[in-house]
Amino acid sequence: MSAEPRGDYSWLFDLVTTDPVARHRALARHQAILAAATDALHRSNALWAAHYRSRSSQTRLGAALDQARADFRWHQEQTIYGPLHALRDAADGDEAARALSLPFAALYLRWEAEYPDEWDAPESWMWSRWGTKEAILSRLDRGGLPEDIQPQIAELILAALRRPYRCKDWAYACLVRHLDDPLFFHAVEMLTSVDDPSVRLRAQFVLHVAAHPELRITRTSWRRWLNAAGGGRPPARRG
Repeated sequence: MSAEPRGDYSWLFDLVTTDPVARHRALARHQAILAAATDALHRSNALWAAHYRSRSSQTRLGAALDQARADFRWHQEQTIYGPLHALRDAADGDEAARALSLPFAALYLRWEAEYPDEWDAPESWMWSRWGTKEAILSRLDRGGLPEDIQPQIAELILAALRRPYRCKDWAYACLVRHLDDPLFFHAVEMLTSVDDPSVRLRAQFVLHVAAHPELRITRTSWRRWLNAAGGGRPPARRG
């Protein structure tokens, strides 16, 4: 059975619009729906505990528990997590489901890259946002990059190379082997001669990964490459 996102998610693209009024409206909508999902989850947990302990009214408690769980799922699926979960649950090779969900995977990454404070606000997420970021990048690596999102991914990789390291940025290196864009690689080459030594080294590492697509990239690959290249101690980072 194909996993597909449900509902109209077009408003989510306003999370990265340059229009501050429209962006903050979308952010408020997203956060309000997540707050409703959180309330439903708390209600579900309390009802589960009561249902587990109770020796009476099992039918009434069970019905209330089912409703709370349904409310939680419904609200959560109306946010960006709806299409992201559809991508997560899509079977390998289900290109129809991927085509519907991948723009929102790129959107999630753009949101973190361009408006990190809004993306990182406690009201903007329920589960680990860094774990979600890593899972998306892993899924993109496993399934490949359709042509229509490759320019966005290329820009996200370049942004990750230029900025101070953020948690899970290492996973962007996995996607380099899916790109075949001379302009992108020219931009990476240019970064190998900038003043910032961290940026230079990261750009060199990306070119190394592109030249060796058979490599399995993990969070320790960068450190191993840096030691082998004689680059000294890598900048401290987490995740």
